[in-house]
This record gives sequence, structure tokens and C-alpha cells, in this order.
Amino acid sequence: MKYRQPGYTAIALVIDDDPFIRLLARDALEKIDLKVEEAGDGASGLSAIAALAPDIILLDVMMPDMDGFAVCRQALLIPGAELTPVLMLTALEDTDSINQAYEAGATDFISKPINWSILGHRVRYMLKASALLRNVIKSDLQLAKAQHMTSVGSWEWSIEADITSWSEEMYRICGGISGTFDQSYQSFLALVYPADRQQVETAMRNALEQVSAYDVEHRLLRPDGTERIVHGKAEVICDANGKPVLMSGTLQDITLRKQAELHISHLANYDTLTDLPNRNLLHDCMAQSILLARRTGQQLVMLCLDLDGFKFINDGFGHAVGDTLLKMVAIRLQGAIRKCDTVARLGGDEFVLILLGLTDDGRDLGSMPQRVLDTFAQPFIADTHELHVTASIGVSVFPGDGDTSDTLLKNADVAMYSAKEKGRNCFQFYARDMSLRAERRVELENALRAALERQQFELHYQPKVDLRSGRISGVEALLRWNRPGHGMVPPDSFIGLAEETRLIVPIGEWVLRTACAQARKWHDMGFDGLSVAVNLSARQFAHQDIVQLVRQVLAETELPACYVELELTESVLMSDSAAMLKVLREIKEVGVVLTLDDFGTGYSSLAYLRRFPIDVLKIDRSFIHNVTTDVDDALLAKSILLLAQSLKLKTVAEGVETQGQLDFLSANKCDSVQGFYFSRPVTAEALTAMLSSDLSLPVMPQVAGRERTVLLLDDDPDVLNALACLFRKDGYQILQTTTAAEGFELLATHKVQVIISDQHITSMNGTAFLGKVKELYPDTIRIILSGYTEPKSVIDAINGGAVYRFLTKPWDDHVLRDQLREAFEHHWLIYGKPIQDDQTQAC
Repeated sequence: MKYRQPGYTAIALVIDDDPFIRLLARDALEKIDLKVEEAGDGASGLSAIAALAPDIILLDVMMPDMDGFAVCRQALLIPGAELTPVLMLTALEDTDSINQAYEAGATDFISKPINWSILGHRVRYMLKASALLRNVIKSDLQLAKAQHMTSVGSWEWSIEADITSWSEEMYRICGGISGTFDQSYQSFLALVYPADRQQVETAMRNALEQVSAYDVEHRLLRPDGTERIVHGKAEVICDANGKPVLMSGTLQDITLRKQAELHISHLANYDTLTDLPNRNLLHDCMAQSILLARRTGQQLVMLCLDLDGFKFINDGFGHAVGDTLLKMVAIRLQGAIRKCDTVARLGGDEFVLILLGLTDDGRDLGSMPQRVLDTFAQPFIADTHELHVTASIGVSVFPGDGDTSDTLLKNADVAMYSAKEKGRNCFQFYARDMSLRAERRVELENALRAALERQQFELHYQPKVDLRSGRISGVEALLRWNRPGHGMVPPDSFIGLAEETRLIVPIGEWVLRTACAQARKWHDMGFDGLSVAVNLSARQFAHQDIVQLVRQVLAETELPACYVELELTESVLMSDSAAMLKVLREIKEVGVVLTLDDFGTGYSSLAYLRRFPIDVLKIDRSFIHNVTTDVDDALLAKSILLLAQSLKLKTVAEGVETQGQLDFLSANKCDSVQGFYFSRPVTAEALTAMLSSDLSLPVMPQVAGRERTVLLLDDDPDVLNALACLFRKDGYQILQTTTAAEGFELLATHKVQVIISDQHITSMNGTAFLGKVKELYPDTIRIILSGYTEPKSVIDAINGGAVYRFLTKPWDDHVLRDQLREAFEHHWLIYGKPIQDDQTQAC
């Protein structure tokens, strides 16, 4: 159907084989502002209809080849011409011809001879009638389209006749096609879902009795068995006497909308990954549970559960494995609780359980959290990975620990963090002092944020000393917080919180910029060989483009990249190793030095050293502290140094505090050291002064001493002096001490062949001391000189090889000198006799 735009000039097509008639018709039609087209026969007339889509056709009946009746019938079959009015021009006035014209589809006819002035009026009337018809059809189509788009059907019910009329959309909603249902009120009610039928009948009846509209939602049960949810509205029409005679209304299919509302509601209240209640629904459940607990006097217990080490799994195995694990945890937790309990996921790896009706005799309160913990005893199999996961649980109890859901959740969360501090894989009940610690934590976090904004951070620098030259070769930048009212705060007090809150990202950026800028200043002062080391956090790699940051800082400070060391912990390397490898390779392309910090304290693996572009191994202070007294630490330190040498890596030992530690590291070819023995971390100004004074360690032989050295150990200084005076006559170098600790230091710094120790010395007996010496320095000859004889300990020491001789006090000088000479001869017999040194010293 063709629609006309405003201002359109209507087209009249005149089909007649008489040119004179066409001329007269043109003249009459143009006078009423029509555009006139002509055709001289039926065939050309049909072609013109298809091409021009005229608004009215004037058609002669009597034409050669094809009469007007045939043309009319065929014209109305042309697409778009179905509603075009046709005015037949005929000289025939018999009834059969007139009937034939209307049967052929003609709209009207006019007899010849034609009154041309009347023709214009008739054509104008036919055009108006045609336009009205088009508009009505257009409106009906628009209504049907609108009803279809909005899924709204319309209906009318003639009450007395009990006949209904439905729109096409009404049939579609009800699951049929036009005419497939009995047109009665009861036929409609039969489609209403049985459980909703009473509701609809009541709404209809009330509307009729009160002559009012009705508005109701209900379900339909369609003939094919499917259900639809509909929204019906109707109003009543009365006659002049106020009697209801007609009811008309609409029926809208709202099934999709209801499904969407349910889906949205589900998304708003349930976790998309585990399908457990989320935080929003949890608060509703808590409110209802608290109300029930108040009414019944029951206890309400809340468990806040957090997985231990989930971040390691998520980063190490990927988020897909992490998500699978969370879903499996959700299933296990649901299996561990009762039907009356609730388990929800707050987000991440944190879950909450609401337990109602537990007894307060201690059995339920203690056993239920343990039962939840026990669900983690068996490993989880996630995407072929066997994962051993534990959990930390915090417990709060209503009403003692709070009477609102927010308070209970907050206190259970505080208790959960306490469980993590206790070592994890355990549960903790909330106690009020936990809140005080949590409040202090929040206070510290706020102060930490303020510190970054108010520039309260400082950098101190601890020198690194090259053991070959003894000179300062570099510094490590160490963060300090000059907190108002608290003084200088060490990093151990706030770095962990900075990591958790991600404040470490902007803090770490500040540290790198400041340290590089300071190193540039030192270079400008002439200390151009000095390097600066900065620690990087795993959080920085996770939430920052480290490569871009390093490039930007180097460009800003104009510091050569080779003088910048980035210290990484093993945990950094373990996080998403493929991505980390890419980042570290890009950093190496920049030219900076990469150091593996605290080596040996974490998940140390040769795979890291082979795979990642590490330049330096930094030995943790925990191995250095007892390196001269503890066999295991000494062996570990040696192993690390040998490993680094074989892999052509540089080594730095941190925490060096004694000469013995320094000499041990020097003897085992450690490259550099840092620690309190040389210098504590100092300000930039203090370090500048150290550099200017050319402060350095003396370059010493790896081990000092002669081949005739004896170590004397006794807690009585008079005994030591007497022994020293006696042995110096024979030309021995004498080392003496009253403590085992100093004895180990002397052994680390001197080449000792024979040791004479009292049995009872401070903090350690002689046999224990010499037993350790045997493990650390097996090439020494060890003698006990004591005024006490304990047969069992003496025999054990001798049998164990820790003691060469056991001599008693008081001693005979000649015998004791002979015993010492024999000890040296025994040593020379085993390890070879040194060049004779005849120097002697008088007492």
C-alpha cells in the first residue's frame, strides 16, 4: 500500500481508446489540480498502472483487444494497486454491465455522454474516500505492529451475548491463530493457569459489580503446555441505564520481563562464580537470622573464612584454576553445614557461614568450626592440579560479639586475621582486644596514606663493601618513615600493611625516583662508580608497568642504567612466571642489574636461577648470623657461594656484624658484604661524608696467623695468662679468650692448629664447644684441660673424636708443654710439617 506525503499531487490515469475522450478528461481533471496520464488500450494501461502507481483510474469499458472489465480485474492484482479507486466510463446502462463492473473491482461508474463538471466532483470525492481508507488501514497496521512489538493484545467482550473479539496479538499471546478459540468468556478463563483462575474471576466480578477497571497479573497455560505470565487490564462500559454491556481490555505478555527481573534479582543476590549468596543477600539472611535468634533465644554464630595462600595458587596456576578451586571450596562448605545454615561468598577467597541454633556448652561452638576446617584436609583436584589448601576462620557469636550483621561480620573478620597471625589453618573466636588491634591497623593505614601525601618518608642508605678492594661499591636504599609523634618508624612496622593496601605501589615509585636522583648527585660529586639498589615488591609488578617506570626514572635522573640494582624476592619470581620472565627480560634490555634478595629463605630453586636473568645473589642475614658457630649455616652459606660462582653470579652477604663473619665470607670468595660491622643504614648526608673520607675495610689475608698457633679457652683470666706465659717460651702464637663465642670468632679469623679448652666455660661446656669445632674445623687438634673429671662426658668426647686429650688441673708445666708439643707433632703428621719458625717470646 502506497502512502502519500503532504503536498503530493495526485495522479489520475485515463485509459480509453478514444483520444477525444482522453482530451476532455484531461481538461476536466487538471482543473481540479490532478496530474493526468493517458493510455490508449488495456495493455498499455496495465503497464502504466504498474509504472506510475496512480491514485485513481478512469477506465473505459468498451475497448478493443481487452475490455475495461478485464483490465480492472488485472489492475487490482498489481502490487500496490489493491486499494486504487477505479471509475468505469461506460455507455452501457443495463444492470448486468453495472454488476459486472462492481464484480470486476470497480469503485464507481459514470455513463456516457459524460458531464465533465460532475466528473471532477466525483473524482475528488473518490480520492477523499480512498485517502480515508488508506489512513484507517495504516492505523490498523500500526496498531497491530505496536501490539506485536509490545506483546499487547486487545479484546472486547459483549457481556449479554457472551461474545469476545480478539486482536491478532491476543491470539499469539494465548498460543493460537485467529478463530481457533471459542469466542466466549469461559474460553478465555479456560486458558488461565488453574491456580490463578480464582484471582482472575474475582477481579472480573469486582469490576462488573463496581463498574470499575481491573488490573491483575496471572499466568496462562497455552494449548501446547507452555506457561506465560501476563498483565491484564480492562474497563467496563455501561448503557444509558448504567448496566454493564461491554468490557474491553488489553493483555500484555510480560514473561520475558519477569524472567529478566528474576535474572537481575539473582545477579544482585548471588555470586556469579559459585552461585552462593553474595554480600547483599547475606545481610538479608543475617537480619532474618538475628530476628529469629532474638525470638527463640538461640545463639547465632558467624564464621568468616579466608583461604590460606590463595594468591599464590591464583598467580602460579592461573585464574582459571583459581576459579575452579573457589567453586570446589563452595561445594565442600555447603556439604559441611546443616540445611538450616547459610554459606555465602563475600568476594575473592573470603566466605561467610551463618550457623543458627548451636548450643553454648562448648561442644557445638568448637566442633563446628573444626568440622569446617576438616573439609580442607583432602586435596582439591583442579584442572589436573592437586592443590593442598588450608583456611583461617574467625568466629563471632550473637549477641555477645554484636547484635547487628555489620558488627558480627566485622568482628568475625577481625578474628579471622588473628587466626592468620596465629599461623593459619586454625580458627579464632573474637575477643575485644582484637578490635583494638584492628583499630590500630586502620589508624596506621590512614597515617600511612597521609605520610605519602605529606612527604614524611625518608631514604637511608647502607653501604655495600667490595671484599677485594675494601671500598664502598654501592648502597642499598632503605625506606624510613619519620612519623610525627612517633619518631623514625622502621619498615618492618609498616611495609606489610603497605603491601596489603597497595600503597606500596606509589611508595615504591617514590623510592626508586629518590634513590636514583641521589645516586646521580653522588656521581656528579665524583663518586661515579657507586651503584644504588632498590627493593621491588610483587604488588608493584602486578599493578604497575615496571619497565616503563624504570625507563622514565632513568631518563629523568640521567643515571646510567648499569648503576641501578633492582632487588627482587623469590615470591616475585613465582607470581605468573611466564609474564614475569617477559618483564624481567625487558628490564634487562634497559641495562639495570637484577638481584635475587634473601636467597635461600623462600622457595629457592635452581630453575629460577637458570630461567630468569638474575645477576646477583644476596645471601640472607639469617645464614650469616651464626656462620662461625653453626655448622649447618656455614655449609649453607658455602653452598650458596659455590653455586653462585658456578653460575657466574655475583654475591652479596647481608647482616655482617663481626670480623669472623667477614673473614669467613672473604675466605669463601664472597664478592660484597653489607652490615653493621661496616656501617648501619645512614642518611644521604652521612654517606656522602663516608665517601668523602674514603672510609673502607682493610684488605686482609683470607686467614691470619702462623702454623704454630694455639687457642686457649678458659673463663678464668689468671689461668689463661699462666698458660700463655708458659707456651710462649716455646715460640707458639697464643690466642686466648674467656667465652665460646669469642673463641669461634678467633677460629674464623686465624689459622689455629691446637685448641686447649676448660671443661666448664660460660654458656657452653668444653666438650660441646670442641664438638662444634670438630665439625667446623676438623683439621684442629682439640684438648680438654679441666679441674673436673666427668668420666662419661670425657669418654663420649674422646670416643666421638671431638677431644684428642683430656688433661687435668693443676698441671705440671713440663708435662703440659710436652703434651702440646705432641699435639702439634700429631697435627704435622696428619697435615704436613710447616717451615720452622724459631721465634720465641719471653713472658
